[in-house]
Amino acid sequence: MLTPSNDSRVNLLFLLRSKAGLGSAGLAYPASDYETAGFGQTFLDWHLARAAFYPQLTAEPGSPDFAGSRCISLASGSGAFATALAAAKGLPAAEREQLLAARPQLAASCNGAADRAGSAWPQGIASKPGREFLSYLQAADDFYAERWAPARDGFARLAGAGDPWVRETAGYMLARVELNAAQANAFDEYGWYRPGKVSQVEVQRAEAELAGYLNAWPGGRYAASASGLQRRALWLKGDSAALAASYARLLTATPASQPAAADLVQEIDNKLLFTGERDRAVVANGPLLLAALNLVRMPGDGLESGLQLLSAAELEAQAPVFAQEPELFGLLQATHAFYVQKDYRAVLQLIPDDARQPRYGEVAFSRQVLRGMALAALGDRNEGGFWRELLGGATGLWQRSTVELGLALNLERKGQVAAVFAKDSRIRETMIRRELIAHSAGPALLKLAAQDRDRPRTERDMALFVLLYKQLSRGDYAGFAASQALVPRDADRDGGLWSFVTADKVPVALFTAGQASDGFPCPAIGATARALAANPRDHRARLCLGDFWRLNGFDGFEALDERPDAAELGGTANDFPGTPIRRGDFYAATIADPRAPADLKAYALYRSVMCYAPSAYNSCGGQAVEVGQRKAWFEQLKRQYPQSRWARKLRYYW
Repeated sequence: MLTPSNDSRVNLLFLLRSKAGLGSAGLAYPASDYETAGFGQTFLDWHLARAAFYPQLTAEPGSPDFAGSRCISLASGSGAFATALAAAKGLPAAEREQLLAARPQLAASCNGAADRAGSAWPQGIASKPGREFLSYLQAADDFYAERWAPARDGFARLAGAGDPWVRETAGYMLARVELNAAQANAFDEYGWYRPGKVSQVEVQRAEAELAGYLNAWPGGRYAASASGLQRRALWLKGDSAALAASYARLLTATPASQPAAADLVQEIDNKLLFTGERDRAVVANGPLLLAALNLVRMPGDGLESGLQLLSAAELEAQAPVFAQEPELFGLLQATHAFYVQKDYRAVLQLIPDDARQPRYGEVAFSRQVLRGMALAALGDRNEGGFWRELLGGATGLWQRSTVELGLALNLERKGQVAAVFAKDSRIRETMIRRELIAHSAGPALLKLAAQDRDRPRTERDMALFVLLYKQLSRGDYAGFAASQALVPRDADRDGGLWSFVTADKVPVALFTAGQASDGFPCPAIGATARALAANPRDHRARLCLGDFWRLNGFDGFEALDERPDAAELGGTANDFPGTPIRRGDFYAATIADPRAPADLKAYALYRSVMCYAPSAYNSCGGQAVEVGQRKAWFEQLKRQYPQSRWARKLRYYW
C-alpha cells in the first residue's frame, strides 16, 4: 500500500503503475534472500518490487566498472571505437591496426596512472582520417585523466572532422568534459555532494554543448545519454523547477510496464525528492511527483531527516493539482489525518467503505487498507468483517497478505488467536502465522498447529519447536516429556536456531537428539525432563538442563521470550503460562541449598563463574553479578572443594 512508512521509491513506482492501470496478472512473487526472508508475502522493499514488476530483469543491476565516474564509458567505448575504425573511409589498414592497438592505453588514466609521463601514441599516421582518430584518442586520454582544458581543446578541434563518427562523438564528449569539469570539486573524499563547489561556468557551457549536440544529431548515437545529461546539468545548476518539469514529462512518456520506469523512479528519488528547493517546483509539475513528495513529508516510521512536516493547510491548498485525481487526493488527505492529525474518524469520512470490489489498483487498495487501520485504531466492532470482505478483491501481489495481517491483528486483540489456525481460517500467509506461533499461541494451539498436515512442514516444525522450548524453559517438564513424542523421526537438527522464525529448516530435533553432556554426567534431555517433572528441585537434573541449554546453543537465545510492541503482531496475546527460567537460576539454587551434594555444589560454583568466561559478560541469562561475586564463588570452590575436578579446572574468575 501507499504509506509514509514505505521506501519513497516504492511509493512512486506504485503511483506510476496505478496511473497506468497495471495490475499483477501474470506476475509472481520474487525469491527472497537473507535480508528479506522475514517479509513473507506481506512486506516488500525496493528490490523486491523491482524484481516482481520487471521480472525480465533477473537481478538488481550490478555496478559496472568505474560506476559513477567519467570512466564508466571506458569499456563500452572500446567496441564503438573499433566499429568506427572498421567503417572509416580512406583509412589504411596498417593505420587502423596501430590505432586499434593504442586504444587500451586509455585505461591507464582510469587505473590511477593519470600523471604518467605520456602515452606512446602511434607514429607515422599520415592519412587525414587516421590523424582525426589519433587526435580523438589523445583528447579522450586527457578526458579520462581529468585534464579538462586540453580535453576541451582537443575535442573542439574535431568539430569539423571528416569522419562522421569522430565528428559526432567529439561533439558529445565536449559536453561530458564540461559536466565533469563542473563537478570536479563538488564531491568530497567520502563522496558527499557539496552544491556550493559546483562550477556554474562549466555547467552553462555543458548545457550549450548538450543542446548543440541534440540539435545537430537529434537521433544520434548518444541522444538518449545527452538527454539524461541535460537533467544532470539541471541538477548541478540547482534548477529544481526545470528538473521537476523534465521528470513530469518523463513520467508521462515512460511506459510503467517497462524496466525504464524503475530506473526513472530511482533517478527522481536521488535527484529531486530529497534535494534542493524542490517543494514549490514539484507542486507545479503534476500529481504523481507531488503525491510522492507529500508521502515523504508525513511521519510513518519517522519523518525523513531535513524535511518539513506537511501541514493540513498546505495539503488542502494543493487541491487544484489533484483535480483530475480525486481518489489519490482523498488518500493523501486521509493519510495526513491518520499519521499526522491522529483523527481516525476523519479517515472514515474521507474514505467510504468499498471493500467488496473484485480487484484493486494500488491507490484504491491503499484507501481501503487505511480505512481498515482507522477502524482498528477506533476499536470498531465491524473491523474484522471489513477485513474479511476486503480479502475477496485483494488479488494483487502483496495485497492479500496485507489484509490478512489486518485480520490477524484484529483477532489477536480480541483474544481469538485460535481462529487464525482453525481449519476454515482465511489467514494463509505463513509468516503471519509464524509470528503468532512465536509470541502469542499457548500450548494447546501450538500442539494443534504442529500436527496440522495441511500446513507447510516448516510451520509445523516451528510450532513444535516453540511448544517444546517454552515447556522446557518455563518449567512444564511433564508437558515437555509428553510433547517429545510429536517430534518426527526425520526432524531437522541443524536448522538455523537464531533465524528459525524465517528459516527453511527448524532444528526441532534438538529436543530429542541434542547434546546432553560434555563432562558432567547427564542423561538425554527426555530423562532429565522426567526427573524434573517428578521433583522440580532435583539439583542434578537442574544442572543437566542447564548443560542442555549451554551445549545446544541456547545461551542468549531470547527470540521467543522478548515480545513485540503492543501495536505489532504478536504483541497483544500471550497464552503461554509461566516465565523463562535461566540456567544461572539453577546454579544459584544449588549453591544456596546447604543440603545439595558436594559434587553438585562444586559444579554449580564452577558453572556460575564460567557464565562470564571469557568475556566477563553473563551468558547464562538472569541478573548479572559484579566481579566481586565471581571472585567469591571462585574462592568458595577452591576453599571448600579443593579436590573437586571443577576446582582443579577453574583458573580464573573473569
